[in-house]
Amino acid sequence: MDLYDALASKAQPVGISPSSTSYFSKPQVILDPRLFRNQKLIPSVREGILATLFNFLEEHFTSPADWSYVWLAGSGVSHQWAADRTPGDLDCLVGIQYPKFRMANELYKGLSDKEISSMFNQLFRLSLWPQTADYMGAFELTFYVNVQTDIRKIKPYAAYSLISDDWSVAPTMDEALPNPEFDKKIDRDKTMAAEIIVRYGVALDQIHNATNPAARVNAERALKLAISQGVALYNDIHGSRSYAFSESGEGYLDYANYRWQEGKASGVVQALAKLKELEDAAQKDFASATYGIELPDVSTLIRRAATRDF
Repeated sequence: MDLYDALASKAQPVGISPSSTSYFSKPQVILDPRLFRNQKLIPSVREGILATLFNFLEEHFTSPADWSYVWLAGSGVSHQWAADRTPGDLDCLVGIQYPKFRMANELYKGLSDKEISSMFNQLFRLSLWPQTADYMGAFELTFYVNVQTDIRKIKPYAAYSLISDDWSVAPTMDEALPNPEFDKKIDRDKTMAAEIIVRYGVALDQIHNATNPAARVNAERALKLAISQGVALYNDIHGSRSYAFSESGEGYLDYANYRWQEGKASGVVQALAKLKELEDAAQKDFASATYGIELPDVSTLIRRAATRDF
């Protein structure tokens, strides 16, 4: 099996379908009643999330309560929680006091702050998210570590500290209004994504209908090119958003966040994400067929080298 075969075997039809996003919804007068009473997080919700997180961390690390901060953040704890999405989106951000973490977990003392945060996010994604993707029967609860220890530096919509049981960043009634200048730029994303998805679909049909090896090879190459371009566009849209929530960005109303949210509303982000998932799955199949094992990613290799965890 080569990579072209792996991509062709994984490929499925992909379309662009508009979706609901809280970003462009009208702010609600109250916060989500499933989570809050009188502006305070319901105790059972707070205790349940902390228990879920710390029980998981204690399986892998020493003394997590001594080196971590925990917040609920994003639209789920803002006044724009009522978008038509099931399950609802609930983000739990974990701040790491990196010097204290290294002191308590000496195996990782050779890793940088960025490498430690990457390690946590990979662990959360692979091992914790499957347990919390349908949390309380109402939310997709996602845990994430940002390199910044102080959540205020990433300019969240709102942030509720589960440790101090109070707001670190109180929610406001700010609303993202249509921005014609932003929309002109975003229209290019939509046009480009639509063209990529069309070429992807044509190539997939040609693979299924190929009558000779040469025709199939050409179709597989066209498929790979469309996937690669789609992944590059997705990475640009997604990666740029991190700038919005940095000390240099403007947070909620930053163009990069507006672009990401508009991409979700139009369905462009979801379609491109499917191409990325396809590419990732094909790469794993190709590595397994070629080397007999699934090759670890670069961040995992760096962590193993620093911790001698081979």
